[in-house]
Amino acid sequence: MKNKKIRLIIVIIFALIAALAIWYLLPTTFLSKVEASHIKSISVFGGNTGEGFDFSDTDEIRYVVENIQSTKMKKDTLSIGYMCYSFHISFFDENGNEIESFIINSPNTIRKDPFFYRCDGNLCFDYLKELEEKYSN
Repeated sequence: MKNKKIRLIIVIIFALIAALAIWYLLPTTFLSKVEASHIKSISVFGGNTGEGFDFSDTDEIRYVVENIQSTKMKKDTLSIGYMCYSFHISFFDENGNEIESFIINSPNTIRKDPFFYRCDGNLCFDYLKELEEKYSN
């Protein structure tokens, strides 16, 4: 009887470890449950410049949203405790409610605590730099 309980506990532990490994390895898609047309504005704060800007042009919003949605991200390392960033980006609906926010650190890295997420492709990092120049002047 005692051996059966021990075996059951071992099986449960291995199943939990396997489930956790699968969850960790599955790719993540940011903004997956929202259409670009439902986002009315995007707010960006530049961690390198210390300046923020907002934009509500539908073409610019669509470009940023579709770029992020088309990029499969994989969990990388823990991000808790990291302070620096390039762009903190927030997405808002027509009522001004925040839909989602996260940090874009580089062309291939998003930070949404507790993880850094990495991709092989290019995020819209350079496009955000262009928008920062456009709207900061």
